[in-house]
This record gives sequence, C-alpha cells and structure tokens, in this order.
Amino acid sequence: MIDVFDAILTQLATRDDTDAREMKAAAHFAAATCHAVSGQSGAMGKRAAKAMAVLKSLTEPSRTLESVDVIADALMDRNENRRALPYCQQAVALTRRNAEAVRGRLWRAGRCLARLGFSAEAAVVLREAIDLTRGSGPELLLAHALLDLGNAILRSHPDGASTAFREAADIFAAKDHSNQAATAWLNLGVLASRANRLEEALAWYEKVREARERDPKTTTTQRGNLHNNIASVYRRQCDFARARTEADRAVEILTPVGGEFLAHALGTQGEIRRDAGDKEAALKWFGRARAVMEALPNANREKLAEKLSNEADALEALDRATEADALRARAAALLQTEAPPTPRAAPKPAKQPVKRKPNGTVLVTLDGIGLPAEIYAQCDLHTLEVRLERRLDEMDAGELDGHEHGPENVQLFLYGPNARALFDAIRPVLTDYPLCRGAEIELRQGRKVERFPLSAA
Repeated sequence: MIDVFDAILTQLATRDDTDAREMKAAAHFAAATCHAVSGQSGAMGKRAAKAMAVLKSLTEPSRTLESVDVIADALMDRNENRRALPYCQQAVALTRRNAEAVRGRLWRAGRCLARLGFSAEAAVVLREAIDLTRGSGPELLLAHALLDLGNAILRSHPDGASTAFREAADIFAAKDHSNQAATAWLNLGVLASRANRLEEALAWYEKVREARERDPKTTTTQRGNLHNNIASVYRRQCDFARARTEADRAVEILTPVGGEFLAHALGTQGEIRRDAGDKEAALKWFGRARAVMEALPNANREKLAEKLSNEADALEALDRATEADALRARAAALLQTEAPPTPRAAPKPAKQPVKRKPNGTVLVTLDGIGLPAEIYAQCDLHTLEVRLERRLDEMDAGELDGHEHGPENVQLFLYGPNARALFDAIRPVLTDYPLCRGAEIELRQGRKVERFPLSAA
C-alpha cells in the first residue's frame, strides 16, 4: 500500500494547486498509517511531518471527500483537533443529504467538538448522529456516539449521561468489545462517585479492573486513569492514605505518557491535599496540573478552565486573592470562547418553484420555560428541525421556514399548499419529540384560522 501512495505522490509532483496539496497531505498521512501498522515508527513520524508541513500551506479544506476524510481522521488520531475540525465539518457538508454517509461523519465532528471543550455544541451534533443511526445504522457506531454523548452531557445532565453510557456498554458487551464496554462502565463509576454513591462507584471500577486485566489491548493511559478514579472515591470517603496510594500510582503510570490524563491525576493529588487541610501542598499539585494541561496544543477549554479555577481556589485559601482573581479571569475568558460553527445534516433543500402558490401555514409554538429541566437538557431545537425537514422531504408536504425566539416560547413556521395536510404530515414528529410537549398549533388556510393544543390533535 505504501507504494500505491508513493505513486499518487509522483503523479501529483508537478501540481501545486490547493486540491493537489491536500491530496499530497492525505497520501502522506495514509502512508504514515501503513508504516505504523508495520511497526516503522521512524518512517511514520517522517511521513506525518511531511503531511503537516503541506497542511500548513492550506487555508481551508477542499471539496474532495476522500482526502478530507483521510486528513480529518489522521489529525484526530494525533490529537490535532483544532486543525481537524474544519475537515470534519467539510466532510459533513459534502455528505449531509445522505443519511448513511453523514452519520459517521457527524459522530466524528461531535467527538472533535467534545475534545476541544465545546460540550453543548458536541451534544447537538452527536444527538443527530444517534438519531440517524438508531434502528438502521451500525450498532457499534451508535455505541461510540452514545459514549461520546454521555461524556458531553456528563456534567449538565448526569441522568441522560447514565442512560447513554448504559446503552453503549450493553452494545459493546454484546459485540464482544470489552475495552469499550469497560470505558462506559468507568464513566458510570464517575457518575456514581460524583453523586456520592461511593460503594457503587467502587463496584463499577472493580468491574473495569477485571476487564482491563483480561484485555491485552489495555493502554497505559487506561490503567493509570483507573487508579486516578479510585483515588477520587477514597478522597470522597476521607480515606486520604488510600487515596494518596492510588493517586501516586496513577501519576507514576501516567508521567511517561503525559497529556490530559496526567493533568487529571495531578489535580486529584491537589484535591486530596486540599480536603486533608494541607493548603500549601494542594496549591503545588493544582499548579502542576494546570501547567501540564496548559502545555497541550489542543487543550480542552472546559477542563483547562477547571484546572485554573482549582488553582485559584487554592490561592484564595492562602489569602492570595490577586493571583486567584487573575486565574479566574483566564478561566472565564476560556469559557467565553466563541464556539466554532456546528455542522448539521439534512439542511433544507433548494425547492423548485411550485406550480400552486402555497397558501397554507402551520405555526408550532413550543413552551420555552415550563417543561421539566431534563427535557431542555436532552432535547434541542436543531434536532427537532432536522426531523421536521426530513419528514417534509419524505412527504413532499411543504417546507420549514425557520423559527423565532420569544421570552417564554419558540415559534416554528411551516408553509405548504394545504395547512391541514402539512400538519398531518409532521404530527408524528411533534408528538414523538419531548420538546413539543405542551405545544400550541395554529393552522391558517386563506382567511380560516384554527388553533388547538398538540395534545388534542
């Protein structure tokens, strides 16, 4: 295969246009992957370096899906998530009208957003990938998307995260993918620990330990991270001696690897010292955790902000308020970073002029404040609009023309030749999606207006 990629590079040698440069980068990345499989780490590194050098000369992705895909995968494999995101987004844009082609690319884009610390945006994309995959797509893709969704909403909606992790674990276990199932179980342990269900958390971690010990593919990072999570449970139990033992082991294992999980282990050391009342030692460990996280070229902004806040709290506990305020300001600035554009599938297609002027209107008014909080956490307007557009395409009943936000509600506007037929077409979507509970419907046909609650339809 390496010869094939070299032949492609030879054919492109005389070209220097944007598409050719992107294909050169893709060929080098593909060759690097082949070298890695062959255990040729030196050759792999040289190929990847050549690919990165070519990419630096490009300002935006091309419209060639094959090279865009290769580059997106290669950059994410190397944790170059900022560089990868535009390629992930372009891949979605190039396939978004094809549900089978776009669902895996949406998952990849959602994972990239999550790694960069844009959890809310990642959740929107991942839910759409799940929606397109559930019931008709590869089960393993569904499981991976559920796992990433759980991580994206772990803090904002722990109950929804638990549901996602459990479903992912069941799929992975049924497919004999024990390594990924163990990751889902680990995350269930994290949720239990944060909810102070400490014995349950330890039970999950014991299950993970057994699976990891049996699996020859278990990585150094996975082993170290498990010790770190166990240390957090002992800290919450105020068993600081056992907590330090587990945390020391985590740092020992993860130090040669470095990266985000080492930062988390160092942060756990700080939390142990803080809870034990050793303020000076806590500050030192929090500072080390922040420094490791800060040095990462693609640091997760939410997790870096957390490290800055922990160090700020430790400084304030030592009456160093000015330094603490400076770190908190940096954390706030990180969290205010504008999110990158969120890729979406199935946009509203360009319609051919209709022979009959549409004079039917359907207004759907959604309750913006009165539904249970978990519905707003689990559901979003974007997903609803995607489902409506897909249904309208299938039924050829009309079109969705956007929405308007009010102080207490959101109103969707749909148009078609016949208001009643249009509503009948979209009713299954509305009644199935929890965000539409309590919705009010208004049908307009010429001068005739009909209003009723969705529940009475």
